[in-house]
Amino acid sequence: MKGVQQTNWRGFFIFTALVLIFPLLISKSFYITQATFAGIYTIVAIGLGLLMGYAGQISLGQAAFYGVGAYTTAVLTATMGVSPWLSLLFALLIPALLAWVMGHTMSRLSGYYLAMATLAFGIIVNVLLVEWRSVTYGASGFYGIPNIELFGLRLTQGTTYYYFVWTIGLLVLAVSLNIVHSRIGRALRSIHDSEIASGAMGVDTGKYKMQIFILSAMFAGLAGWLFAHMSYSISPSSFGLDASILFLVMVVLGGSTSVWGAVIGALLITSISVLVHNLGLRFSFISSDFEHVLYGLILMLVIIFMPRGLFPTLVDWLKTKGWTTKVSSRADKVQS
Repeated sequence: MKGVQQTNWRGFFIFTALVLIFPLLISKSFYITQATFAGIYTIVAIGLGLLMGYAGQISLGQAAFYGVGAYTTAVLTATMGVSPWLSLLFALLIPALLAWVMGHTMSRLSGYYLAMATLAFGIIVNVLLVEWRSVTYGASGFYGIPNIELFGLRLTQGTTYYYFVWTIGLLVLAVSLNIVHSRIGRALRSIHDSEIASGAMGVDTGKYKMQIFILSAMFAGLAGWLFAHMSYSISPSSFGLDASILFLVMVVLGGSTSVWGAVIGALLITSISVLVHNLGLRFSFISSDFEHVLYGLILMLVIIFMPRGLFPTLVDWLKTKGWTTKVSSRADKVQS
């Protein structure tokens, strides 16, 4: 994973500045809404990126944790009248509990077998969301989810919610960057490279894999909480296999060996959606299904020509041009 471990905080502050000024440059509500979705997707993708790129575990059921977080807050707030802030606690804890149970029951699985197990979990959750009509209202969806209030301000769709989502997204990003540059991050990278060798060196591989699995589930639950209170209504179709694959594509495209790769992947997928929408307004033969064609085409090209993902490849290319030499040297000194 050369190059990508040398992320410094300069990039974080530049990215934060870009997030802050975006609504000042582009005020159209459609783009603000899409940028807000990009923030929500970024939170899920970062969690999945930590799981895949650092712990070496593949999950095809991340949308299930995302859905559990969304439905937990929907039921608590819309049906039981609980405060959205209190429901946030449960939207984090219940996905974490499910991940803990899954982690213990599937502790001996890895690779494709773990991917299949998480896929089955995602299908089970999605079926429950459809069939448990007395709680979830079935396929027709759950309506009447209240908005979040913060210091007397009601957070509805628009610039306010954009800043709210991205504030949380940037916090998740900062926490994740800290994790991967800490002792835990080094342990996770060693597990990713060779679980057997890590265990022989005294690394508690099971503990670290469990911790990162739970953390990724909590990130997905947090994103689901944000999504539910933004959308007013939710339905099981938003949390099915398609969503899990989309999150996976985000991480693979951006580069699973870097936290920034997950961010780049989430932004890229959202940008493709916006591009297809705009093209569809001009050309009648372009439908929403065209998104999937573009996803597949870009994914094929990235896997063939940039198997490590866009961000790590870009970092290495900049290094060959000498553009990041000074920054990398400074980062090396700090790490040493």
